[in-house]
Amino acid sequence: MLTLPPGAIPFSHVLSAGPLAGPAKIYAMVNQSGGAGKTTSAVNVAASAAEYGWRTLIVDGDAQCDASVACGYEPDQMEGQATLYDVLLGVANFEDTIVPALAGPYGAKGTVAIENLYIALASSELEDAEQMLATRVGREFWLRGLIESVRGQFDLIIIDCPGNLGLYVVNAIVACDEVIGCVKPGWKELRALTRIELKIEEIKRALGGVKAFLGKVLVVDVPTTRSQGAIYDDSKKSVASAYADQMLPMVRRSPRIPEAYAAQKVLRIYDRTGEVTQDYYDITKALGFKRRKK
Repeated sequence: MLTLPPGAIPFSHVLSAGPLAGPAKIYAMVNQSGGAGKTTSAVNVAASAAEYGWRTLIVDGDAQCDASVACGYEPDQMEGQATLYDVLLGVANFEDTIVPALAGPYGAKGTVAIENLYIALASSELEDAEQMLATRVGREFWLRGLIESVRGQFDLIIIDCPGNLGLYVVNAIVACDEVIGCVKPGWKELRALTRIELKIEEIKRALGGVKAFLGKVLVVDVPTTRSQGAIYDDSKKSVASAYADQMLPMVRRSPRIPEAYAAQKVLRIYDRTGEVTQDYYDITKALGFKRRKK
């Protein structure tokens, strides 16, 4: 049994309280390679929305467990705690994987729960997810079924995807309302957006009832020095010409991002007044999740 910090509300209590006004808006953070800012963006947009009063869920589908770590948990070191891998095995329900996000490492002195923010924990054993899903009937719809079972309990659900376009990512695209393509500035990186669009169209042709599309483009790790500015300017112009209506506010490069991850804290708690923290507030508001009136 998971012993949560004082003040943390277990998801079982959320379920018993009944649904919100939802159903949740569901986004999948996608790029075909790692290091594109998907996890950082998923966690910090979710944390900003939670602060604004929206009940938010992060679904960590990456075997690296980076979103889980950023929210205070080391799932592979937590005996008895259910993860998405256990759900794949059929030995746990999806609700069992959902825990309150934390500001600080689980079990450490001073660690507290973040109000309105929850995470479905991953596991390093999700490396086997592709092979396990491949043999299932309706394999592309596995994640959709899980998320739909809790959709009415949240205002926002963000799926953090691994850095590929494999079967789990197909599941995320099928399960979501919109895809957010995360890229770094640069010609090579921007080409990934075209591949994401092609993958989405391929999925929609092959499967019925899929409504996802590349709704938003998020450029991260934007250079802030004059010497790097030419790359940034060219990239911005290139993205804007092709995706003008879909571009979210850009995320500036900052050492606070890896520092916050090492501390296992979201940026709004680790560096509340920082520039990159403000970037994520701006993105959250651009997605329509402004501060909720009480």
